[in-house]
Amino acid sequence: MATWIQALSAYRPRIVGAVTVGLDEVAEYLAVGTLVTRPLARMVLDELGRIVLLQLRAGKKVRLPGIGVFGVEVRMDGTLYPTVRLAQELRDGLEDVDGFQGKIQHRDAIGMDMAALKERWDGEHPGDALELPTAGRGAALKGAGSSATAHGRPAKAARARAAADAGNAHVVAEAGGVVGEG
Repeated sequence: MATWIQALSAYRPRIVGAVTVGLDEVAEYLAVGTLVTRPLARMVLDELGRIVLLQLRAGKKVRLPGIGVFGVEVRMDGTLYPTVRLAQELRDGLEDVDGFQGKIQHRDAIGMDMAALKERWDGEHPGDALELPTAGRGAALKGAGSSATAHGRPAKAARARAAADAGNAHVVAEAGGVVGEG
């Protein structure tokens, strides 16, 4: 019997083909939207990273309007790790999946509950029926489209804490939270 984790892994919506925008392209956008030249915009953006690092090393947080707040935390073993709390307007700007212009694999699975996931899996894998969870996390989810998981807020906070403990600041940023700030 297949597990619900196998089914989620196979069918969950995911962003594919995302290209990383480089410093030159960001500088170009900045130059077009302001009165600065592209070389000046590139220089300012390049310096911004150094300034953020300098402020974080001084024990300060850095707020960049429209982007978020950068900070640093310390683990019990004394290692430091960066934290990012994304700005509300950035998070709000990404909430509407219909407004997303990138490519989403398995877009048709958005909002699918566990019963629909089982039906799809069982139809495509007749010899390997999907066993739905009866207790624990999977049962608590009740489905990918439930109100508890539609925005993933509780799960994101838990992932952010676990990621921070593991030193993965990018996961903390993805989860939209700064670990350690209640």
